[in-house]
Amino acid sequence: MSNSPIRQKILVMRFSALGDVALTIPVLKTFLANNKEVSVVMASEKQLAGLFEGIERLEFEGFDLKAEYKGFLGIFRIFNTLRKKHDFSLVADLHGVIRTHVLRFLFEAGRRKTEVINKGRIEKYALVRKENKIFRPLPHATERYADVFRRLGFTINLPQADGILHGSDAQKSVVKIGFAPFAKHAAKMYPLDKFKELVQYFDKAPYEMYFFGGKGAERLLLADWEEKFTRAVPFPAVHSMADELRLMKQMAVMVTMDSANMHLASLVNVPVVSLWGPTHPYAGFYGHRQDPLNAIQVHLSCRPCSVFGNSTCWRGDHACMEQITPSMVEEKLLKLLEG
Repeated sequence: MSNSPIRQKILVMRFSALGDVALTIPVLKTFLANNKEVSVVMASEKQLAGLFEGIERLEFEGFDLKAEYKGFLGIFRIFNTLRKKHDFSLVADLHGVIRTHVLRFLFEAGRRKTEVINKGRIEKYALVRKENKIFRPLPHATERYADVFRRLGFTINLPQADGILHGSDAQKSVVKIGFAPFAKHAAKMYPLDKFKELVQYFDKAPYEMYFFGGKGAERLLLADWEEKFTRAVPFPAVHSMADELRLMKQMAVMVTMDSANMHLASLVNVPVVSLWGPTHPYAGFYGHRQDPLNAIQVHLSCRPCSVFGNSTCWRGDHACMEQITPSMVEEKLLKLLEG
């Protein structure tokens, strides 16, 4: 434990999407490692507290944006809560939406210095537009987060090559594979009949299969698969995000979409085979430290057509996902597991 006195406290704000919040964690850990005399107050959504457990010199402030802190009045409640509980002089806005713009304005009125993320909207639009795409890799989301701290005057050196994540030894008596077939937007999901065919291939020794998903209809479908496949392990009762991360950490590899589960697996150092359709790793949201060669995608002139996967297919046939075959995923998984 560091004995350096804490001379400065900084408020960091990032609400909303689970995957985007997960991507703040490697940045915050590096920031705190590079700046021993600084502590962080992390303001985010209440249910994401488990992501930040065990990070030294970080205090988590969670807000329920659908209840007590909903709407415009909720913004003022967040401001008053943070202002009264914490004495910070700097604010890093890693979100850049109306809620955080208003909060920044209020903190600036109280003589706090603030900086906000540059989302690169113009270059992202150039990547996904229908005609005359500018097809090139854009800065990763972690770099965009890090730049906010740099503009506040701090040093932060994100590791560029501290080791790409690799698969576990396939000769182990049991090889645990996590499957996460869902995504926030349906267009980013691999057709479930093809995903089921993929799962069928691994329904044999030495594999154990775990299905990660949400609630409601998603959980019911996965429960059906857990009954159907002999090598499927019923998903244990998890009571928090931290519980789910502990389970995920046991996996030799995860299979995901461009989804939050890709980022969660990255947090616990599990390699991921990810399937990409309307979105593309070039937009800057690839899993942190994941091997780019493990992203499965077909090359079409229309790809990518969306930054977040919430647009309508221009072709009308969802070819970007339909043309990925289960055998392509099987081959990539086996190669990764064999090291």
